Amino acid sequence: MKQAIQKFRSVPSFRRSVVGITGAVVALAGTAAFADAVTDAQAALAVAQTGGESVGGSVVAVVCALAVVGVIIALVRKV
Repeated sequence: MKQAIQKFRSVPSFRRSVVGITGAVVALAGTAAFADAVTDAQAALAVAQTGGESVGGSVVAVVCALAVVGVIIALVRKV
């Protein structure tokens, strides 16, 4: 009985190696298939960053203008 068990003990390790090799091949194929998508995503992020920086500058300018107006109104009320 022990000999029969030892005879089939190599099956799980073979199964694990087949699953591992298959997983590695699928992962490698997946990265090659999505290479164009990664490039497109990086380009879109660069464009979005530029747009976000310009909007951020406008928001800072508006907040500064409102702060100046608030200070002027406070000074006029004291007089």
